[in-house]
Amino acid sequence: MEWYEMSEEEKVKNVYSKFTIKDFWNWWSDGENKVMEVRIRDFNLIKETAKRFNIPMSPSGVYINNDKQLKNVIAFIRDRATVWFGIQPRKKNWNRWGSKSFGGRDVNVDEIAFLFIDIDRVDTKGSASSIDLKNANILADMVLDRLSTEGWNKSYIKICSGHGLQLLIKLDFSIKLPLMMFDDKLKVYLPNEEFDKMKLIIPRGVGNQILRFCNKIKNELGVIVDKNVFKLSVVGALPFTKNLKHHPFKWRGIIEMKDSKNKGFSDYILAKENDIKTYKKKRIFQSGKGLTRLDRIYPGRFADHKLVRFMLDNDLPEGMRNNYLWFQLKCLIRDSNIDLTSSEFRMIHKQLEKRHGILPTNLPDKKFKFDENIVNKFFIENRIPPIYTLWPAKTKKVSYLPEKLDWKNYLIVDGIIELDNNTDIVGDMERCKETFIKGNTVYNNDQLARFVKGCIKKYGEEKTKYYFDYLFKEYFSRDNK
Repeated sequence: MEWYEMSEEEKVKNVYSKFTIKDFWNWWSDGENKVMEVRIRDFNLIKETAKRFNIPMSPSGVYINNDKQLKNVIAFIRDRATVWFGIQPRKKNWNRWGSKSFGGRDVNVDEIAFLFIDIDRVDTKGSASSIDLKNANILADMVLDRLSTEGWNKSYIKICSGHGLQLLIKLDFSIKLPLMMFDDKLKVYLPNEEFDKMKLIIPRGVGNQILRFCNKIKNELGVIVDKNVFKLSVVGALPFTKNLKHHPFKWRGIIEMKDSKNKGFSDYILAKENDIKTYKKKRIFQSGKGLTRLDRIYPGRFADHKLVRFMLDNDLPEGMRNNYLWFQLKCLIRDSNIDLTSSEFRMIHKQLEKRHGILPTNLPDKKFKFDENIVNKFFIENRIPPIYTLWPAKTKKVSYLPEKLDWKNYLIVDGIIELDNNTDIVGDMERCKETFIKGNTVYNNDQLARFVKGCIKKYGEEKTKYYFDYLFKEYFSRDNK
């Protein structure tokens, strides 16, 4: 008997009970320190839940960061209200009072880690029948089957929401979102072109394709994909809770769970978005007059260019490789007027594909410019020594620190700077630099030691040693202007 043919009691006993809250949490968090929003519509219940378990809250819900908290919250509220969970991990961001807090808006989304698909009945009157659930399951399997052609059906969860079906498909690497800044006087978030671009990655990268595919068969099956599911702050049915919308209530449970890796899925989404986006790329360091002499690739010396040479000589992690290195290299190829039909290019391209897999040769639109900051981001994320100058826009040299920095000495200094879990290393360095005093290298040296210990606590010693060797001296020797 299929799950959708079972009674409510049979589903719980034979299907939903195969998975635990801990299983769900470990899959969703991917073993990392992430924050999940549990969305609750009753503000009094939000306050009561937050107080009872001593967890953060906002007007939209409460925020948990481990399976025990999730278990406690579910047990406390599932008989009192229908609740949801934030599909994408959350973070604190600036609020209108000038402090950082959690919230249920797009600006509180930390990263894009999942493709979310919510399948519901076209006619939503009353409770869903077994036929309704069967048809939703058919459509879900059709989507998974399409994704399987590229091997992107290896990590997903299928959830019965009570009256519909939801798919949570994990990206092979998460796409981090920038922190939006807030103007205290105007009470508005400042424009952020990068954030606006990120909001469109899922709908443009793959979402619109899914909607078109599913809409073609909605009349045949009587089910449809909600077009709002690709919003950053979207919420889904929280497993192990009850859908109290109709009487009798329906349990929400996990039907299937796969936990492998959808290799190349994130790159595909990013690449598709790059092909169709209409925003104007912010040019961080270029003057607008074309490539510098060092950037340019010269015919006859293609393999001598440092980015080309690096990709030829090194095996690289798949995550971000195509969009952070190959896409940038294609910008250089385009602006250097390299002939793609030349024997030199074909030979180098063949060597690159032998090492890295398929590298499409469609050249980017001219509105996309080479950006060494994007290349460096790949190096920093993967702890590789950068090949370009870090933060080239920070041109004013400042004497904050001694000429030589001794890693061993920083490990024995007393004190620690506690770091925010919702910032990246650049945000952490900026906070540390705010404590420096120009010209006072003795005081600043002690501050750096406390900062190093804070980084070790947050990132681990191996990652902090990389930051120490390649980031700290460069960052702390430049002003923001």
